[in-house]
Amino acid sequence: MPDDTPPLSAAVTQFQAGDLAGAEKLCRQVLAADANNAEALHLVGVIAHRGGRNDIGVDFVRRAIAADETVASFQNTLGYLLRIGGHYSEAIAALRRAVALQADYADAHNNLGIAYAESGDLDAAETAYRDALAHRAEFPEAQNNLGNLLYRMGRIDDSLAAYEAATTLRPDYAEAHANRGDACLNQGKTDEALDAYRKAAEAAPKWPSAWFKLGSVLFQKNDFERALRAFRRSIDLNPNHLRGLTNLGATLEKLGRYEEAALILRHALVLAPDDLSSLKNLGHVILKLGHVGEGLHLLRRAIEVAPDDPDAHYTLGNALLRMERLQEAVASYARVRELQPSAARAYFAPASVLLMNGQYKDGWAAYESRFDMAAYKPNVKNVRERLWDGSPLNGRRLLVHVEQGFGDTLEFVRYVPLIRERFGDGKIFLLCEPELARILRTLDGVDEFFELRSDASVTYDLHVPLLSLPHRFGTTLETIPNKTPYLKVPAGTKAKIRRRKETKLAVAFVWAGRPTHSDDRFRSCTVNWFATLFDIPGVDFYSIQWGPRAAELTPHLERKNVSSMTDKLTDFAETAAIIDQADLVISIDTAVAHLAGALGKPVWTILPFGGEWRWLFRREDTPWYPNMRLFRQPILGDWRPVFQRMGTALSQMVGVGEGNGQSGVSAAVGQHDTAPEPGASSAPKKKSGKTKKAPAKPRTRAKRKPRSRAPAKKP
Repeated sequence: MPDDTPPLSAAVTQFQAGDLAGAEKLCRQVLAADANNAEALHLVGVIAHRGGRNDIGVDFVRRAIAADETVASFQNTLGYLLRIGGHYSEAIAALRRAVALQADYADAHNNLGIAYAESGDLDAAETAYRDALAHRAEFPEAQNNLGNLLYRMGRIDDSLAAYEAATTLRPDYAEAHANRGDACLNQGKTDEALDAYRKAAEAAPKWPSAWFKLGSVLFQKNDFERALRAFRRSIDLNPNHLRGLTNLGATLEKLGRYEEAALILRHALVLAPDDLSSLKNLGHVILKLGHVGEGLHLLRRAIEVAPDDPDAHYTLGNALLRMERLQEAVASYARVRELQPSAARAYFAPASVLLMNGQYKDGWAAYESRFDMAAYKPNVKNVRERLWDGSPLNGRRLLVHVEQGFGDTLEFVRYVPLIRERFGDGKIFLLCEPELARILRTLDGVDEFFELRSDASVTYDLHVPLLSLPHRFGTTLETIPNKTPYLKVPAGTKAKIRRRKETKLAVAFVWAGRPTHSDDRFRSCTVNWFATLFDIPGVDFYSIQWGPRAAELTPHLERKNVSSMTDKLTDFAETAAIIDQADLVISIDTAVAHLAGALGKPVWTILPFGGEWRWLFRREDTPWYPNMRLFRQPILGDWRPVFQRMGTALSQMVGVGEGNGQSGVSAAVGQHDTAPEPGASSAPKKKSGKTKKAPAKPRTRAKRKPRSRAPAKKP
């Protein structure tokens, strides 16, 4: 720069280059020679503001105005700085003076609009923004500000037009794209919002909020992988973005990456120890990881932070239910009902407790509230329209449609043949999953079957979801229709097992359920636990595991008594054929257990620790399937005692079969290590007749003494 450049001009050049200290030094030199130099005073004021010294900036700009009160830009700067400091009335007065001095001063009109908007005078703000645009038509910032104001006033369509104008004038205007995304989201236009947020992120790739907003709408659309990438980008740019961290944690949870989710959410709590969202989300994730004590502590802390937060009480209730603390779970759900008396979940959640405890009359009625749950996905357009109430059919056409999982279909389809018997003549249609179609066609009492993925339309007068049938039948523990089999292997199945001559017991087994299930971590185990049973002599094992986890058996296939039938499992009919050829089925709580039960086959069902209403409370049998025995996990995540018990039971079955000529399975189906616990959830047992004494003969097995247990508490 030439040495003869005026100091004030040099100061402006350095200011524009970002050298605030150098610019201020030159201004001070000017003021040393002329204390009332208005331009120098004004520039020092702006520099002070840029350096975070807003009050000092106001003082210098006031001195500039005192030196020359006719300059509109000085009044505009003063108004801007006063607004930043929250002095709205003074800011508005200064900005009004600016536009009075220069009527076509578009920037001053725009700043006046901002000051009016922040002070709450929305009508005056709109007038100011429109004045700014009248004097400068191509003013994207004013269009964006007008859009924000109109959005705030509830005029969403007008705000969208303003944002569109702003981004047309300046295609890389990230803030306007993001604001347009907010307005679109307000109207439920998620695809348009997604497009707007994507443009914002592309225009400002180093703006954390743009990536955060993009991630949020992707999360809303259940596009969790892309949401994860967007949230990661946001956090990379701002590691302390609290909402970004909590949303990233929630996304990782949705993807089943619980350890990573916990790591992120713990960091969020480092930043804000009492952040409600972080406490609730981490509590939920920790429970999925099986760390019950920490999870309960976090959720209770969330309730301390926000005693009236229904989500915290609801999640706590779910956690307590999982821990089989039924009375406390009921209390949590009752609190949700107090806080949200019209919320469906406040009535749906207690249904699980009632049904688990065997209180079927009230439980089935409460279970009907599932129709109002956001997660409920009916297979008819309007589940409440033409919903059958259990009145006589009188010749009408009733569509029974499946819901939830394959296991639920297999368990509750037993009611379909009984409908005509109980409710009179009519046509009965069944809408079912394609995978179950062949096996369900062996069901009696159905006039016509339809598959869910079929394009064929179904004409009906009434409909009912499958899991509403127990309610329509008024089912109690004593009246469960538990006559089996109610399904049979259809003709034309091809799956065959090869029994070895030395085989005494053929066992079909499954060790893992649906991997997308939210509790798969606890419901499924590894095949290595089943491998602890493979050394029992005389027992052959046939895997009917499906899906990617079937490959876990590969290292064990070198054994002569272990076979994989996975390649035969084209549908449930072929699975049923294999089950029918086996002597016993051992399955984790999956559809296979229900299929075996429906076929009347002896089946052992393995259950994780924690409440699940379909199996009642702490029972080792189930009134739904007479030939089923339940093996429950005593400690969450610990399968060892379960497989030890099953190993003992299998060894005894082989031994019983050798000793008295009976089938080992039929002789041992009713055996239990302990009797079912007494209490509200226990079904009444029929008294057996007197047994004849066996001929005097020494017994080779000692009688087992029954273990005593405390009765189960009612919730």
